[in-house]
Parts: sequence; structure tokens; C-alpha cells
Amino acid sequence: MTQKSPLLVASVAAAGLGMVMYDNTAITVALPAIRDAFHTDTSSLQWMLNGLSLMTGSMLPFSGALGDRFGPKRTFRAGILLFAAAALMGSFSTSIGMLIGFRVLQGFGGALLLPNSTALLNANVTPETRNHTVGLWISISATGLIVGPLGGGLLISHFGWRAALYGHTVIALFGAWRIGKLDDGPRRENSLDFPGIFTASATALALCAGLIQFGRRHANYPLATTLIVLGLLLGYLFYRIEHRVEHPLVDPSWLTDVRTRGVLLACAIYNGTIAASTFLISVLSQDSRHLSPLQGGIVVWMSCILMPVGSRISGRIKNVPDLRKIMLRGSIALSVGYVIIAALSQGPFLLMLATLSIAGFCAGLLFSGDTIAILNILEPAKASSGLATLSLVRQIGAVFGIALIGSASELFGRATSIDNGKSLAIALAGVATLSCYFLLKKALTATVHD
Repeated sequence: MTQKSPLLVASVAAAGLGMVMYDNTAITVALPAIRDAFHTDTSSLQWMLNGLSLMTGSMLPFSGALGDRFGPKRTFRAGILLFAAAALMGSFSTSIGMLIGFRVLQGFGGALLLPNSTALLNANVTPETRNHTVGLWISISATGLIVGPLGGGLLISHFGWRAALYGHTVIALFGAWRIGKLDDGPRRENSLDFPGIFTASATALALCAGLIQFGRRHANYPLATTLIVLGLLLGYLFYRIEHRVEHPLVDPSWLTDVRTRGVLLACAIYNGTIAASTFLISVLSQDSRHLSPLQGGIVVWMSCILMPVGSRISGRIKNVPDLRKIMLRGSIALSVGYVIIAALSQGPFLLMLATLSIAGFCAGLLFSGDTIAILNILEPAKASSGLATLSLVRQIGAVFGIALIGSASELFGRATSIDNGKSLAIALAGVATLSCYFLLKKALTATVHD
């Protein structure tokens, strides 16, 4: 392997993850405009966000296998171009259903690029520069979280919500061009766990549909209950399948190992609470404070501005005890931050913005920290599959977070008021995030003593 600049490797890998982050924030800012343009409700907005994440999570195992067979370079390039092309086509949507369809297609592109960006990173860095490069990768990617709300808000204010989907093309062309400077990863043929993939996808879909149905204004409660029970049964079936197949989608030993189980569960929870809170904060700020899309973008931008700083700090950590300390502090501060944001959501605006920026810093600590934690826990031969599982957990966590906490906001809103419902749901996200402290404490303490 030819020695590559950590900045070059990180910037190419970040073109993929950064574009996904740009999309997430720009679309989040556009949600009220999309709702008004198509005269739709919160449940449709939840499906618009979750359609992408469900497809990404479902297709991650296939994309990992395609990367193994055809090389991560070719697969990454196909994914980044497909993601951008689907976004551009989505800008011409004439109905919310059509837009959701293109979001699902974007999810397929996202599945191709996300695990293969980490595979490219692993193939082009040495063990000595790995943590530094991971920190750079997360930090550069996080600029998408900063450009997305501001650039998206500005475009939406002047040209409408469709303009939020135009910026992907520039990022995709940069990544497709600069990837030629990197070495390809190793190629090998792996068997796919088709039963596991099917049951995992069906589990996520059934639970997501059931949770969103519960939150609808005219909910069909028997249908919602049936879907949730079906999802739980499918989840148990998935667990049993993974113990019997030769090449499982998720290594069963990771579910019994307190270290990997704790990190993955915590990752799912805080990815869910962060995604749901960002969704609710964007809609609440534009509805209750009557902010323009650009002003709403500034609110989301404040929640992202310090994420790269947090990621860089985590990326520079060299030992597990320090990683444990910083992730525990980050998780409890994020939990408290969301409760404070909920209390201030209709109060002093500047104080709420300051709290948002601190919460974003804590999220950055966790986003980079979990990647390093998994790499430290697993042996090198299992690093790629561990990172793929981490990507899957992030997507599924975001899906469940938006479905569960988004529906909770609707239920709270019917009991109080729409705005109060969203504030209470953000507080619920903060309480849920507190569980990450205990999960990470147990997992990373075991890693220190290993």
C-alpha cells in the first residue's frame, strides 16, 4: 500500500458521508415547506425521512458484498453518483409519494457508499494514522451538517424546497473525481445471509409502520398494534436465524459480548434521539416562532456547528480509558442538553441556540467515539464487518427514533397543544439518551479491563 495523505483519504471518504449529512440537514430544514407544498401531515414527513434510512439499512449487507466483489472504489463511486442523481430527480416530484419514492432510491445509493467509504479508509491508512484519519473523516463530513442548514435554508427561502436537492451533484462529482487517487480495497467473495437480511428489514419496516400509525391523527390502533407485534416476532426470528447461519448479518457473539452490545445499543439510541430531536426542533422553530426557512436553517446550523470540534477531539484519543471518560461525559451532557432545549424551545431564543450548539458538540464526541471504540474492541480481521454493523445500527436507530419520538410528539400534542407536544417529545429524547451513559459505562469499563 502506497502511503496516502490522511487529509486526502479523509476528504474522499467524507464526500460520501458528508453528502448524506448535507442531505439530512437540508431536508430537515425543508420539512415545513414540503408539508405546506403537498398539504400533508407529520406521518408523511416521518416516512420521507425514514424511507431513505430504511432502504439504506436494508441494503447495507448487499453493498458490503458488492464492495467485496467489485472493490470499494467502484461501489463507492456508483453509490455517490446514484445518491446525487436520485436527489436531483426528487426535486421534480409532483406529490409526496413520488418524493418518498426518490428518497428510497437515494437510500440505495447511500447504502452503496457508506460502508465502502470506511473500507476505502481502512485500505489507505496505516494503523499509526488510523485514529487521526477517522477524526479528520468525521470532522470533514460534519461540514455537511453545517453547510446543509445554512445553504439549504438560503436556497429554500429564495427558490423553494426543491432547491435543497441541487447541491448534492457538486459533492458527488468531487468524490467521484478524487477517488481515483486512492488504492482499492481487497476483493473477496462472501456468502450473504439472505434470511437475516429479509427478517431484519421486515422487522424494521413493521415496527416503524406501527409506531408511525400510532401517532396519526386518525390512527388505526388495531393495525398499529398488529404491526408492532409482528415486528417483535420478526425480531426474535432474526435473532434465532443469526445463531444458525454460517455467515450471519450480525455476529451473534457481539450481542452477548458486553462491550460490543453496549456500544451498538448506545449508538442506536443516541442516533435515534439526535435524528428525532433535530426533526422536531426544525419544525417547531419554524412553526411556533414563525421563522423563515433560512432562519430555521440557522437553528439547525447551531445544533451542528460544534460537531466537527467534538469529532476531532474524539479522533485524537489514543487509549480506551480516555475514550471512556469523554464518551460518558458526552452522553450525559447530551441528555441534559435535550431536556434544557425542550424547556427553552418556546423561551429565550439565544439561550436555546447556545444549548443547541453544546448538544451538537456532545453528539460529535459520540459519533467519532463509537467508531474508534468498535475498532479498538474488535480484532483487525473483523473491523470491516464491525463498521458495517455500526452503519446499520445508526440507520436503524435513526428510523426508530424518528418513528417513536415523532409519534410521541403527535400524541402529546393531542393531549396538550401541537407545540407543547413537540417540546415534550424532545424532553423524552433527552431522558432516553441518559440510558446511553449506563450502556457505555459498562461496555467501555469492560474494554479497559480486557
